[in-house]
This record gives sequence, structure tokens and C-alpha cells, in this order.
Amino acid sequence: MKFSETLIGRSLGRGVIVLTLSATVLAGCDEQIVLAPGAVDANDSCGKYVTTIAEARQTDINKQAQNAAAGAVFGALLGAAVSSSDDRLKGALAGAAVGGLAGFSATYYNQKRANAQDARALLSSVNQDASKEQVLVTRTGAAVAELRRCRNGQAAQLASGIKSGKVDKANGRKQLAVLKKRIATDNKVISASFNGIGQRVDSYVDATAATASVTRAQVLAASNASARNARAATPAVSKVTTSTKNMTAQDAKAAKALESSISSIEKLLG
Repeated sequence: MKFSETLIGRSLGRGVIVLTLSATVLAGCDEQIVLAPGAVDANDSCGKYVTTIAEARQTDINKQAQNAAAGAVFGALLGAAVSSSDDRLKGALAGAAVGGLAGFSATYYNQKRANAQDARALLSSVNQDASKEQVLVTRTGAAVAELRRCRNGQAAQLASGIKSGKVDKANGRKQLAVLKKRIATDNKVISASFNGIGQRVDSYVDATAATASVTRAQVLAASNASARNARAATPAVSKVTTSTKNMTAQDAKAAKALESSISSIEKLLG
């Protein structure tokens, strides 16, 4: 069965205003972390991992910006369509806000639907995207794990120096302040990267559910025949969903362990 067009949009005289507004709204719901040149200290032995994660995040931002812009336009057209002629611009602006904030999955699905001949082709395309995402998840997860291990090594080295007396308390406090600042930057970059990946993985699940005319929960649980068939057609979606959850959970444990190490150093310094 072929998909039929469900929305015909009219051009809006103030489309630039709509897009600008929605892009601004979107910026508030997703962390836009980009490292400036020289932001990573050349003397930081863990800096290479931060750079790897940040570079992956930059790719994320470019992907999401494209989809967000399309989502804002889609939402604006929908808002205009349901408004009276006297209140068309107001409706368009309201639609743009909704499209920019919550439209990533809807936009992704509509883009896929517009380019797919039928449900089977759509699910195949979503599965291909999820496979590509898995590569990014694997690379990002490995870099994040190495970064946490590297920071723990730095913390252990500092603690050892303080205990042995090779690092006095004054220098210990200075080194700890630098370490904590670096960890704070790590956390921001990691969080932004995870959020970007999570948003796209959610869109793959949502597109799978929409294509099968079931809910997200039904797809995740494979609770009926339609959901099971859709999951069978998109194995990469299930794989990347699980991988993303595991990556996030593992990092939460690593971050907690690192926090404990920092607390121990603070106690040593008094």
C-alpha cells in the first residue's frame, strides 16, 4: 500500500519569523555543547577523549538542526491550518512552537513517510538509520568509558601524592580544583551527546510504532502481532535502544565512582 499525502501546506508570508521563533524555542530544550578551539588543555592527558565525544556531538547538532527546522515548518503549517483566517499568523506561531519542541519524532516520521513507497520500505529505512546510529553509540560509549577511566586515574594519582606527602595541601587543592573543572566540562559534553543520541533513538522507536499503528509501549514490549512484526522488521532499532540504555547506565555508575574518588580527596585535604 502506498502512503497518501495527508497535509498540504501553504506558504506563509512570515515564514522566516516562524522558523526563527521555533529554532529559539528548540535551543532551550537541547544542550548545544560545542568545544571552542583550544578549549581542551593540551596538557590534559584525558583531553583526546573529550574531543572525540565533542566531535560526535557536533555531528548530532547538524542532524538535529535540519530536522528541527523541518519540524518547525511542519508545526507552523499545522497551526495555520486549524486557525481561523483572522488569526492565521497567531496559529502559525503557536504551531511552530509545538513543532520545534516536540516535533522531532513527528518530523522524522513524516520525512521517512514522504520518501517511502509503503510501510515495508519505511521500516527498512528506519532500520538502516538505527544501524548507523549504533556505530555512533559504540564509538561514543567507548570514548566516554575511557574518559571516566582516565579521570579516575588522575584522581588516584593525586590522592596518592597527597597521602605520600609529595603533594602538599596547598598544591593539592589547586590540582583538585583543576580536576573538578575538567570533570564538569566532561559531564556537560557527555550529557549533550547522550541527549542527542537518545532523541534520535526515540524517533526510530516512534516511527516504527507509527508505521505499525501501535503505541511506543507496545513496540518496546512487542505486546501484539503488529508490534512484533514491526520489531522483526527493525532489529537495529531494538539493538540501538538497548545499547543506548546500557551506555547511559554504565556511565552513571562510572560517574558515581569518580564522584566518590573526588570526595575522598576532599577529605584528605581537610
